[in-house]
Amino acid sequence: MKITLPLKTLSYAILLCGAFAAHAETTASTTQMLEAARASIKSANDLGWIWRDTEDKLKEAETAAAAGDDATAAKLAKSAKAQADIAINQYYLEKAKPRVAALQAKKDLSASQKKMVQDAAQAVANAEGKKAYDIVNPL
Repeated sequence: MKITLPLKTLSYAILLCGAFAAHAETTASTTQMLEAARASIKSANDLGWIWRDTEDKLKEAETAAAAGDDATAAKLAKSAKAQADIAINQYYLEKAKPRVAALQAKKDLSASQKKMVQDAAQAVANAEGKKAYDIVNPL
């Protein structure tokens, strides 16, 4: 009986330490998600192509994180990052589409330029905005 009580106490202490460590990992993961969302939102803002609710979603995520609700914070941060990333892709698609169309209409392109235009058109068709933009921008 005397040995059992200290063992139970030690077992509870170990369990609690494990629970706190798991919470710390979740908090670190949530912090990383928030930072990633902030970076994507900054990039979208720098382009002037941010969606209406994206920053509000990040604020909700930050509020949830401050309240200790890591699951909600992570979910909202992930959603805010996704929205910002889609907005960035949309920006580059909108920039690349008219350039691709103009280049497709040109008759005096070299074979390598024609290949680049075809690759850019394929990237536009695949909704790969940054890739399409990077291909046609130098032409």
